[in-house]
Amino acid sequence: SWHPSRDRLRGTDHYGRNGNAFSAWAWSRRFHRKKFNEFLFATGDCKRWLISRRTTVLAWYANQHRWILKSSRSSRPYRARWYRRGGAVEDPWISLTDHHGADRHSNMVYGAGGNRGHSRSIRNHFGANVYIRMKVPKLPNCARIDGGGWQLVRHVPQGGRWHPARDRLRGTARYGRRGNAVSPWAWSVRFHNKDFNEFLFATGDCKRWLIAKKYSVLGWYSNGHRWIQKSSRSSRPYRARWYRRHRS
Repeated sequence: SWHPSRDRLRGTDHYGRNGNAFSAWAWSRRFHRKKFNEFLFATGDCKRWLISRRTTVLAWYANQHRWILKSSRSSRPYRARWYRRGGAVEDPWISLTDHHGADRHSNMVYGAGGNRGHSRSIRNHFGANVYIRMKVPKLPNCARIDGGGWQLVRHVPQGGRWHPARDRLRGTARYGRRGNAVSPWAWSVRFHNKDFNEFLFATGDCKRWLIAKKYSVLGWYSNGHRWIQKSSRSSRPYRARWYRRHRS
């Protein structure tokens, strides 16, 4: 039968004595508080496996297409129809191919609730395991832009929110554990006492960046022209309209 868990892969279930990938008993440890962004589902012999994003797996869906980043079938992303329904304790059903017909070729890699259906893969391939990881993309080093010499002082990770700072770039804000340019958390160190005359603002992949003088950034302006010394758009100085207001 499939995993006894009923947490729908949220990672809140804990059962069995901690073992390994070849244990003769079912077990799970809690992982809901761990930082990760990818799941790996694999049969015990690793002949059937797939990698999918955490956000893809933990949504709600019923016979809908979900993205698989890579699998034992393909090194390129593709989609398959899965199930993760609110009232079904055996969900999610995760498979290498569309749910209906997957069991015929032992392509099911996850099921829950102790369900005995769609179980050819765990009977024929030594059970099934779930792995998690935080995958950090390999990105270029923006500190080398324009001859280098840059020091990273503030970072915000990929997502829908900007820096938590409220110091208007004066450099007095300090928050988060100091990390690097790909840290999955926001952080900042104080830099108001450092001797510098230029800012470099860059996206994490270094595809969008600009350099501006310190005095250009730290003035007060509202939709006013400010000088950009150089950017990913132009190697020559030019102006753009920015905002830095007292109460915003």
